[in-house]
Amino acid sequence: MTSTTPHRSGAGGATPGILRFGSGACAAVAFALAALVWSGQARACATCGCTLSKDWLGPQLGSVSGWAVGVSYDFIDQNQMRAGRTNIDQAGAQAILNPPGHTGNEVELQTLSRTTTFSTDYNTADWGVSVQVPFVNRYHTTLQDGAPAGYNFNQFNALGDARLIVKVGLSADSGMGLIAGVKLPTGSTDEPFNGAAGGIIDPSLQPGTGSTDLLLGGFYSGGVDRLAWFAQGLWQHAVASQAGFTPGDAITVNMGLRYAEMGQAVVPLFQVNYVHRNIDRGNLVNVEFDGSPLSGGDLVYLAPGVSARLGAGFSAYGYVQFPVYQDVNGVQLVPKQIYSLGIRKTF
Repeated sequence: MTSTTPHRSGAGGATPGILRFGSGACAAVAFALAALVWSGQARACATCGCTLSKDWLGPQLGSVSGWAVGVSYDFIDQNQMRAGRTNIDQAGAQAILNPPGHTGNEVELQTLSRTTTFSTDYNTADWGVSVQVPFVNRYHTTLQDGAPAGYNFNQFNALGDARLIVKVGLSADSGMGLIAGVKLPTGSTDEPFNGAAGGIIDPSLQPGTGSTDLLLGGFYSGGVDRLAWFAQGLWQHAVASQAGFTPGDAITVNMGLRYAEMGQAVVPLFQVNYVHRNIDRGNLVNVEFDGSPLSGGDLVYLAPGVSARLGAGFSAYGYVQFPVYQDVNGVQLVPKQIYSLGIRKTF
């Protein structure tokens, strides 16, 4: 079954009111943020890609010029079956996918993804460029033919699809600008099932999509009193594909707030994330018996979080995304939460 799968640049500028603090406080905050993520491993999460904007301090340019490196970690556990806007159980999924007289359709049980993304950025007052390279650890289980006897699973740890993103400021303060980039087919597309049934797992569950995608969008940021805010939109469209599979277009819109100048070490953050994903096309193995798609949909998340300036050019963040609206085509696995953690070093 294909998941609704959108897939993330960072601004590490100095923020008024975010204080520097010593090594003991750094360790405490790092531990707290790590606990925020790892406490979610017994719970459920998201789509195969994080919808969160990693510009946790805002996407504006020019706050700090020069190089930066970062690493982010997303924990995504899809184990809730959903049909349209309704949560269902395994029996309900079986009834939809394998009604009387129509058998053999797979029923997915769980997709657990842990994605670690390494990024390198360079920013000036007017433009910035970011290279993002993900590594995907994914565990997937399915009833291959819809029956327990056909239980099958896959697990891999592999390079995903890299992205090159460029930002160009359009306003005097660089608070408004354009985003353009490309997603490259660096991830493999032939990971096999490990169970007795064998075969290759679905294209949308592979480390890479096999496609070269164009990324276009924009951002706008500002502030009122002690509140800083941003809005960011991005359209992703496959311009070249492989093996007869083309992922559906994705539109992602993120809006964020932070409370600046509060005079504390940890600053609260909040985002609203929306993604629309078109259906995948081509070599699909997971459609309903009547040909109805099992990919694409609309998702909305609320994401509270925190950020901290750790000193010596380091900053960190942590977010938890909670779904408030999920409307998927057919039967798909969806999350209960998404957990994200990141750290960044500016030079």
